[in-house]
Amino acid sequence: MSGRQLLFFDLDDTLLDHRGAEEEAQRETFARFASLFLGVSFEAWLSAYREVNGGLWLAYGRGEVDRETLHRRRFTDPLANLGLDASRGGEMGAFYLERYRDAWRLNEGAEEALAQASGLGTVGVLSNGFRDLQRAKLERFDLGRWVEHVVLSEEVGSMKPAREIFDAAVRTSLGPGGSNGTGVRKVYVGDSFETDVVGARRAGWLPVFYNPRRERLAFPALFVTRLADLGPILS
Repeated sequence: MSGRQLLFFDLDDTLLDHRGAEEEAQRETFARFASLFLGVSFEAWLSAYREVNGGLWLAYGRGEVDRETLHRRRFTDPLANLGLDASRGGEMGAFYLERYRDAWRLNEGAEEALAQASGLGTVGVLSNGFRDLQRAKLERFDLGRWVEHVVLSEEVGSMKPAREIFDAAVRTSLGPGGSNGTGVRKVYVGDSFETDVVGARRAGWLPVFYNPRRERLAFPALFVTRLADLGPILS
């Protein structure tokens, strides 16, 4: 095992198109609760939701809010910020989660990248997010065909970019009797420069930035714009 490299992937917006599923589910939610949004465009709602949701996830990572608070406030807060009736935020949130599950899609090349990686090393998924949703995504697409280890922030008790979650991936992969990862090539592929690239680099991993939108890099780093281009880096 120690002779095989560790090839870990982020899940949302790397293997799976979370952002697309989020927007599709929000469009359906916006249409279902259209009477609440009089005078507010879908674009304004989606922007307000993403701003609040992003802030709540940061607060959750710092331990300032719990899971239930995050779920509740990511709908009630943007509704209130837009001057809308926030009392139906819980109902909206439940409807959204149902539609979000229905909208899951893999990114192009995800299965091929995992299949190739499985022949080159030990494959894992390392992801922030709630265990029930993240594990349901893995099951939906039968990613266990290639993924040997799943490391989730809610189960570890630490979120990217913290080193602890990357160290947990090493321990999970190599086992308690294995090495601490020294001398083992460790590659992490993710779509967030700050969370995935910076976090992986600080933890001693080789980060690969999945950058389909061709965002400007804060500093030089390996990147691909298509998952199909990962082959030479993984090997």
